[in-house]
Amino acid sequence: MEIAVCDDNKLFLKEIEGQLRTLPMVGNVRLFNDLDEFLFSVDSGQRYDVVLMDIEWHEKVAGLDAAAELFRLCPEVKIIFVTGRVERYSQQIFLQRSNLSGYLTKPVDTELLRANLRKVQDMPPSGEQTSLVLRHQGAQVTVPVREICFIESQNHTVHVHLAGETVTAYERLESILRVLPDGFCQCHKSYIVNLSHIRRFQPGGVLLKNGELVPVSRSKYNDAKKAYFHFMGHTF
Repeated sequence: MEIAVCDDNKLFLKEIEGQLRTLPMVGNVRLFNDLDEFLFSVDSGQRYDVVLMDIEWHEKVAGLDAAAELFRLCPEVKIIFVTGRVERYSQQIFLQRSNLSGYLTKPVDTELLRANLRKVQDMPPSGEQTSLVLRHQGAQVTVPVREICFIESQNHTVHVHLAGETVTAYERLESILRVLPDGFCQCHKSYIVNLSHIRRFQPGGVLLKNGELVPVSRSKYNDAKKAYFHFMGHTF
C-alpha cells in the first residue's frame, strides 16, 4: 500500500511515519509538509492508495481544499482526514468532494490507524471507470483514463494523447466518447478533451496544462465552455 502523509507539523510526520512502518499492509510512505509539493507530485504522475491529510494548515482549513483537488486529479485515491480539533471540523469534512474513507484524531491511536487502513484495503474497487481498452493491431491496449489529455481522430484511427506518449488505435471517436466517464467533452468533430487537463480557454481552442493546444470548433465552443465550468463546479 502506497501512502502519503500531509501535515505542516514535522514532528507529527515523523511520529506517524513510525506508526505506519509497524503495520504489515504499509509499503512506501512519503511525507509532505507542503501541500503544493504534494499536489505537484500527484499531477506529475505519482500515485498513492491512501493519503492521510491534516485538515488545518497554519490555522487555515487547507487540507479540505487539497483533498478536493486530489479528487479532481485522482478520484480513486482514498483520503483519511486527521485533525486535533474534532469539534471544529467534524461537519466540514463533508463540504468538499473527496474520496473520504476515514477520520482520525491526534494523537493518532495505532490500532485505529491499522483499522482504517484495513478498511481501505478491504474496500471494493471504485465503480468509476479508471481505464480505457482500445484495439490496436489485433491486440487490446489499456490506458489509464486520468492520464488521457485529449483524443484525436484521423481517417479511420484515433490517437490517444497521454502524458509523454500517444497510443494509436482503430476506433471511432463516437464509440470512445460513449464509454468514457464524466469529465470528457467533444470540443470538435475530431477531438475529445479531458476537462481536468485544461488550463484555460482561448480563441479557437483550449490550452492544456502540458502546453498543448487543442482546437475547439465554433459550433461547440459554448457547449465545451459550459461543460468545463460545470465540471469545475462539481470538483471544487
